[in-house]
Amino acid sequence: MANVTEESRKTSAEAPADTELIADAVNTVLSMNLGTSTRQEIDGWTTRVIGHLCLLLTEDLGADEDDHVLAMFRASYYQLDLSRRPTESTPTYEAFNYLRELAVRTQDLLTVYVKKNEVHAP
Repeated sequence: MANVTEESRKTSAEAPADTELIADAVNTVLSMNLGTSTRQEIDGWTTRVIGHLCLLLTEDLGADEDDHVLAMFRASYYQLDLSRRPTESTPTYEAFNYLRELAVRTQDLLTVYVKKNEVHAP
């Protein structure tokens, strides 16, 4: 049985982010309308987009060299702060706005990821 410490962590080059999946999720969220979306849909998409954003935040996107990318990281971490996330008692429109903000931040980091890694832009 392999020891966990013996296994190497995959890098971006070995396991690139699924840019098409992330872009599809962002596009779906940004095309949603508050009046036709249920709270259950909003919460489900929020969970997915948080996962995509967290994945992009683990990538080396050059935040150490680029102040604009660093600002994107800071804004994303601020958005992901647990105290800012909607709860069950949060009004639906606020949860919807939170989801849209997540999608915009994810889209911004996805654009940086695509450029930096020279992968196909969906």
